[in-house]
Amino acid sequence: MRFTSLFLTKTRLGFKAAAVSALLLMIAASAVTYLWLRRNASTCTGQFELAIVGGEILDGLGSPAIRADLGIRDKRIVCIGTIDRSQAARVIDASGFTVAPGFIDVHTHVERNVPARTGAFLAPNFVRQGVTTLITGNCGRSFLDLGKAFSQLEANGSEVNIASFIGHNTIRHQVMGDTAAAPSADQLAKMKSYVAAAMRDGALGLSTGLEYIPGTFARTNEIVELASVVRAGNGIYVSHLRNEGADGPAAIAEAISIGRRTGVHVHISHFKAEGPNQWGSATARLNLVKQALDNGVMVSLDQYPYTASSTTIAVLLPSWVSSAGAGGLRHRLDDPAMRARVRGEMLEKLKMTGWHDYSFARVSYCGFNRAVVGLTIPEITQTHALLRPQRDGGKPINASLNGAAESPDHNLERQADTVIDLFSHGDAQMVFFNMSEDDVETIIREPQVMFGSDSGVRDESSEALPHPRGLGTFPRVLGVFSRDKHLFSMEEAIRRMTSLPAQTFGLNGRGEIKENYYADLVVFDRNRVIDTATYERPLSTPQGIYYVLVNGAVVLDHEVLTKARSGLVLRRQS
Repeated sequence: MRFTSLFLTKTRLGFKAAAVSALLLMIAASAVTYLWLRRNASTCTGQFELAIVGGEILDGLGSPAIRADLGIRDKRIVCIGTIDRSQAARVIDASGFTVAPGFIDVHTHVERNVPARTGAFLAPNFVRQGVTTLITGNCGRSFLDLGKAFSQLEANGSEVNIASFIGHNTIRHQVMGDTAAAPSADQLAKMKSYVAAAMRDGALGLSTGLEYIPGTFARTNEIVELASVVRAGNGIYVSHLRNEGADGPAAIAEAISIGRRTGVHVHISHFKAEGPNQWGSATARLNLVKQALDNGVMVSLDQYPYTASSTTIAVLLPSWVSSAGAGGLRHRLDDPAMRARVRGEMLEKLKMTGWHDYSFARVSYCGFNRAVVGLTIPEITQTHALLRPQRDGGKPINASLNGAAESPDHNLERQADTVIDLFSHGDAQMVFFNMSEDDVETIIREPQVMFGSDSGVRDESSEALPHPRGLGTFPRVLGVFSRDKHLFSMEEAIRRMTSLPAQTFGLNGRGEIKENYYADLVVFDRNRVIDTATYERPLSTPQGIYYVLVNGAVVLDHEVLTKARSGLVLRRQS
């Protein structure tokens, strides 16, 4: 079955009835699994390449933990029961530990990390979190030719499993450049042909990044046309919404309307409520999703468990600044009239969101000036830290910096100028501290919310200060929100990291500890597992995750990365 029975139940019975039905289904599944394992607990015979013995098993369905051994052969779990250690070529003693299906990160960005020609794809920061499968191609950006990329990954090897969406921004840029114009009939047909080709090559569906160039210029009808191709191929439409702040409810409604008009399953990425004026609105936003489910539209969500987001500084400027149709406008931002117009729109947006200044925005990477990394926009403005690239003689970009006393309005204008200068002289990656902990917890309590790191592969030698989610997402959910804050059980946390995403995205044979399923597994200490990555030390590795298996091969061996390259490309199953 392509979609989860829970989603189908929701569409037929409505959200409240579905919650009761889901609970009954989970209890029934847990009971069946538990009784089956008890009945067959002594039946393991034959030889195994690997056995995991002595641990408590969480099956991925939310069932109570059971004690059993796992026998692994030919990439799969072939027996669950009691195993004599002499039957296995290698034994992992999991006594005192928890054994769970490998975690599925439903929202990553690893295209640029895949070697262009030769060399295996390595993802150590994901492996250290217990992640065995990555879903990439999100926020509208992907490989253009998925078939070619998949073939290359299969030829060169991968540390983890990889599945992908085809990105709308990637396709639109290929067909139309970065123009704000609507596509012609021929252009739309060309974009649809790219989507159809990607679906044939095994894409999970289509992703959009409607806050980014050029996706932000697309009207809803354009997305509906492309989503219809995805629906015909039994895929999913996943979206970084057009807005996650003040206009967030309208953006959610747009995504739902695409599902209603096409029948496609809609998945909303990194669900959140950005900006002080929107804090406390998480419940209302979730209610929009629940109403859609009650009305028969399939909608699912993911989240990263942090109060800060991370993306390019370009999102602080009007989108038209990046339009190719504006004639290379970003290079004309030194013009006083143009700068005044951009600054005015920026400050209006800031006010609308509820900020008094740009202190929520901190630079995580700046290629042309590393001195600003780790500084907020007001700090850069006040310390004169923003310098032109060397070719410009090292003079301050923001010419109005003079250290004199100034009014709050003038200071805010100078902060806006700092943002413009960072953008126009090479861009910058940012961390935005823009969410409330209460909203994060409201969203994370929802049983149908999955988890995504929204990360690429982390370079441990980098001088950047990236978001800690790249090394902390999954152990943080387990250690902080499940064990320490008691927002949900460990069994429930594992379900939402494993079987729920596997069922939602059609990753057959994964996400559960079950005979004949692929041996994607993680062995961890439920009492010790925790994230240690912070905004100041974002590359610090998590604790309490000891072994990770991908398709039966050990890729993390007692916290040490191995040379195994056992990951597979996971194509959409019709």
